[in-house]
Amino acid sequence: MPTIRHDNSHFDYTVVRTSRRTIAIYIDPLKGVIVRAPKRGHTSEIRQFLIKKTPWILRKLHEMQKREAEAPQHTYLDGDDFLYLGNSYALKFCPDMARKGIAIVDSEIVVSLKPDISLEKIPDMLRKWYIARAREILNERVLFYSQELGVKPARVAIRGQSKRWGSCSAKGNLNLNWKLVMAPPIILDYVVVHELCHLRHPNHQLEFWQMLGDLMPDYAIRRDWLKQNGHKLGL
Repeated sequence: MPTIRHDNSHFDYTVVRTSRRTIAIYIDPLKGVIVRAPKRGHTSEIRQFLIKKTPWILRKLHEMQKREAEAPQHTYLDGDDFLYLGNSYALKFCPDMARKGIAIVDSEIVVSLKPDISLEKIPDMLRKWYIARAREILNERVLFYSQELGVKPARVAIRGQSKRWGSCSAKGNLNLNWKLVMAPPIILDYVVVHELCHLRHPNHQLEFWQMLGDLMPDYAIRRDWLKQNGHKLGL
């Protein structure tokens, strides 16, 4: 695999030949630096292009490594911290002969377990609990802001997309990421309003941003928070 060296840093890259006319660089968390280049493009031209873009590539690689280091690494043991609506809660196990379930009590996420329940089931229990809470809260916020904006989605689905916080289909269906329930309410509301505005304006044209800004003047602050902290939301 070819390598570019710059001062004390370096990176490997993979060239993928396509029918495109220009060279494009993609930073993939798993595959690293991917260069898509024309089938007849010269290797030297590709390398010179990468050398020119090296400071940008190294900065993006550093940002990606930082996000990976800050991503949640849960042990699912007693005392492990989890986010819910922007606040941190400590996991606490509570033996219960009669039932199993999850509830927030003060500053803790309390998991009631029957004695015969395996701890290996905790991650799945927590994920289902988060999805249930997300479905309840997001649907309530969609209803509230739909009335504020005078729009009505055809359907609302709660999903677990890896790269998208929300989307609005041409049929008026909203898809919202359940991990949003870990973010502060103002961030969750931003995504809901953003997608509802797409019911009137499918593209990110001026009219879309005007509609969003009329209801949420500080949307840019909320959007930037999600860009900078979104990688911290998840199990």
